[in-house]
Amino acid sequence: MTDPDPPKPGMLRICVERTPSPNDPKGADEFYKAIGLLIVAWGRLEGHFVMCLLMLLASSEGRLGKRLPMTWKERGTVWRKGFESIAALRPFKDAALKLLAEIEDVAQDRHAVAHALWERFRPEDHPTIDAVMIKAKPKTKDGLDVRRFPVKLSALKEVGERINKLNMALLPLSTFLTRYRSSLKPPPADIRII
Repeated sequence: MTDPDPPKPGMLRICVERTPSPNDPKGADEFYKAIGLLIVAWGRLEGHFVMCLLMLLASSEGRLGKRLPMTWKERGTVWRKGFESIAALRPFKDAALKLLAEIEDVAQDRHAVAHALWERFRPEDHPTIDAVMIKAKPKTKDGLDVRRFPVKLSALKEVGERINKLNMALLPLSTFLTRYRSSLKPPPADIRII
């Protein structure tokens, strides 16, 4: 079975190589390391944020819902509602919403790194790879939005650092949420840390 319409030439390229590749330039290992550090830093930030959401849910007596939302849009809604509707959290609302906006912004960078179609390194002095993102785009001929963009080592490092800073910036809010949650329902005396 073949498609009756031949594909348009030059629309997409696919890079079929081992990673790392013998064709990789000097410094490629640092590029791969930066991607790994970024992904782990994101996982730590997301975990920290999720724990805050769980404390918000537990502190809201069901007003914010009973289940952890899975999409970022739904998580943002719970975060906003929590800091707007729980009286003890209202003084932190502006800081919480600013932090949420910054996390949502960096989430787009993480999304690009995690879901990009990676091409070969460019022949440049500083490690750079072209990446392609394909997203659904309604009301277009093929229903797709295809974008190619360069990913530089320096950009990966910068995003990783932003993620780490956001994780530390979340700490005062998570500390308060922990204390607030504990004041509502203290943990059992025989609690274990696993």
